[in-house]
Amino acid sequence: MKRALAIFLAIFLVYLVYDTFLKGKTGPIVPRGRLCDYTVSGSVYEDIPTILKKGIRLLEVHVYSDERDEPVVATHPQNEGHDFAKENISFEQVCIDIENDAFPSKDPMILSIVTHTNKSVTMNKIAEHLQTITRKHLLSAKDIQQTPLDQLANKLILVSGGTIHGTALEPLINLNWSESGVRRLSYQQALHPRDPEELKRFNRDFITMVAPDTELKTITANPKQPLAYGCQWNLFLSEPPGFVSKTFLSE
Repeated sequence: MKRALAIFLAIFLVYLVYDTFLKGKTGPIVPRGRLCDYTVSGSVYEDIPTILKKGIRLLEVHVYSDERDEPVVATHPQNEGHDFAKENISFEQVCIDIENDAFPSKDPMILSIVTHTNKSVTMNKIAEHLQTITRKHLLSAKDIQQTPLDQLANKLILVSGGTIHGTALEPLINLNWSESGVRRLSYQQALHPRDPEELKRFNRDFITMVAPDTELKTITANPKQPLAYGCQWNLFLSEPPGFVSKTFLSE
């Protein structure tokens, strides 16, 4: 009886110590800010399973059409003016990799889709793969720049523009850079904006994604300079992975 009482008292004391000192130190859970309040480092033309396992949450894919009109993703930059890519992986495999390696997560996954074909049959197959493989992570909301990040946990944010108009892919897109709420700039455009102050104002409530120049020329300026203008999504930087508060970066 005495031994049982001693064990009970020991357990109770451990609980009191945890509740008073350890649990109290964690503090209340603070909700995170809006999607536009966070920077994200991204990747393009890299091995997708590898970068996803590193924690990268922004991926851009350049999609072409193969001889059967199936969507394929180029593994390196292609010559402009062609709607095919010689070295590629299937878009279906990209969706499988995202489903397997990007979730579950407290953060959303951002997929930027750059289409290099105007074949509606290929666009519709892109939509089909997304709806079949990643269906449970898709969002129906549009213009989500100001949505709290916690509300987007475990979701796949789709970004695109241009030739998707009128295809089955268009309704799936959450952010369209052909419209006003998100911008897709090349590095040269982001490094030397025509109106730096206007770009800063835009990025307070909306989102700018900085993408490689078509020719992938060497960047001689500081590749982090777009951060000074508030540009949130950077496909040139792969570190740090995940979502980083712009307030933290300015401190």
